[in-house]
Amino acid sequence: MAGNKVFVTGATGRLGRAVMAMLPDAIPLVREPGGLKDEVVTDFSTDQLKIILIGAKVVVHLAGSVDTTDKKALHDSNVSLTWRLVDALPKGCRIVFASSVSVYGKKLASMPANEGTEAHPDSDYARSKYQAEKIVEKWPDHVILRVSTIYGPQFDDYAKVIDMIRKGRMRSIGKGTNRIPFVHVDDVAAAVVAAVGRGKGTYVIAGEPLAQKDIYRIAAQDLGVEPPKKSVQLPLAMFMAVAGEAIYKLTKKGKPVLTAEHVSILGYDRVFDCSRARSDLGFSPRPLADGIRAMVAVLAKAK
Repeated sequence: MAGNKVFVTGATGRLGRAVMAMLPDAIPLVREPGGLKDEVVTDFSTDQLKIILIGAKVVVHLAGSVDTTDKKALHDSNVSLTWRLVDALPKGCRIVFASSVSVYGKKLASMPANEGTEAHPDSDYARSKYQAEKIVEKWPDHVILRVSTIYGPQFDDYAKVIDMIRKGRMRSIGKGTNRIPFVHVDDVAAAVVAAVGRGKGTYVIAGEPLAQKDIYRIAAQDLGVEPPKKSVQLPLAMFMAVAGEAIYKLTKKGKPVLTAEHVSILGYDRVFDCSRARSDLGFSPRPLADGIRAMVAVLAKAK
């Protein structure tokens, strides 16, 4: 392989496609042929990766599992794959790894949280991302991006929430005053691309925090419907989500619309300080209200 190439794992994912649009000359590493330009098919074994990555300058590692109902898949995709990839990196190569603010836990140790805030991973997903971070940290030239919950038209998890608002079925979790730092997929992709050439260490990548009820109000306004008036207490919402996941694990039927991870995202108050990413990577997230309106407009056309 040419020595000035950038390789990307997870290129077929939602964030991966946004990154590839900004890095058109990057080489996607894929398990199955997908028709991507210059893609390299691999089983992601250490032996294969060592051959493929000879002379590589940067590896952007976006691949991983977000299936919070499958603990084994989380470990295999988020931990084991990261270990094999780092083990295969050639000397002098940089790795850019997409982690998650979930490593801080549901309740932040301090607020706003930043790169120095103590991590308290409290879910299988969070623990798998934190373990992967520790693997990446051992590589001399690394950038770890702790990304908050990504949104955009292609993220159907939150398209479902918008649809529930449209149908009058959405309920606020708790009082709805907690703040949620959603970040647009294109803003995350821009941070990833910036990290290919600059920055070092760990960065928080989060959007402008808005209150849960304000997010619903903005979406409802653009949908031409009333915002949610009913609410459910956080402990009850979490219990229902956990129960739904347990039933799904046993029966493999009726995958819950809102998982425990979703309830955590929507129900807990979390604010992050991204000043380091702004300074080093030029990170500049768009106002959340603008992003919500744009997403509603795209989804409305798809109906």
